[in-house]
Amino acid sequence: MGPDAPTLCEGWKTRDLAVHLVMRDRDLPAMAGEHLKLFAKRHERVDQVLRDTPWPELIGKIASGPTVWNPSSWGIGVDSLMNTAEFLIHHEDVRRAQPGWRPRQLGTEVQKDMLPMVRSLALAYALRRGIHLVLQPRGFDEIRAGRTNRPTVTVSGLPVELLLYLFGRESRADVEVKETDPLTTDDDAHVEGATTAEIAIVEEDLGQDAEGKQWPSFLSGPGAGRKGPRRGPVVTPPEG
Repeated sequence: MGPDAPTLCEGWKTRDLAVHLVMRDRDLPAMAGEHLKLFAKRHERVDQVLRDTPWPELIGKIASGPTVWNPSSWGIGVDSLMNTAEFLIHHEDVRRAQPGWRPRQLGTEVQKDMLPMVRSLALAYALRRGIHLVLQPRGFDEIRAGRTNRPTVTVSGLPVELLLYLFGRESRADVEVKETDPLTTDDDAHVEGATTAEIAIVEEDLGQDAEGKQWPSFLSGPGAGRKGPRRGPVVTPPEG
């Protein structure tokens, strides 16, 4: 696949996505320049260098992994925490933007590895959408989050598909979605899926997201606040 193939990330083709991944692996200060004025010029310089890099060489940089000073190179645990979901999601951003795509058959261990991320995203997704969210990861225990006096949305599928759904790829996630009436009409209905303190933290974070950015904010990534056409990896529902 070449550098001009479509992706599910708004405004991004495969070269844009590759530049993002290489910069993330090899120059964290440049990545920070998307949001910190102190590193803005560094970001612009590195971004342009990577855009001018021949496509095979750019892909080779992704394949060779992070530099030694990147935390993800310090051990399997750190690498898994930083990269497993990131690369899986962006891999699917490319695959599922192409005509005739089909879900990959991923092993049980991969599905199991995605569960902690699915659990961590459920509450913020539910509060953001104003729903009571019930996730039914196939082969694993049910996950509930959100206010029980809001409409209940039940999403069923493999953990990887639920992860994609929660990260804004709803139209391309292989899941079943069912909406039912609220469990209660009580105005003081409790919130499932977290403690009171955790709920306060999530709601504060959502309250600060006042510019209409795609939730979750930590995946809005480079370009989220940038003016101009290059936005990704904010996701818009593809046609078809």
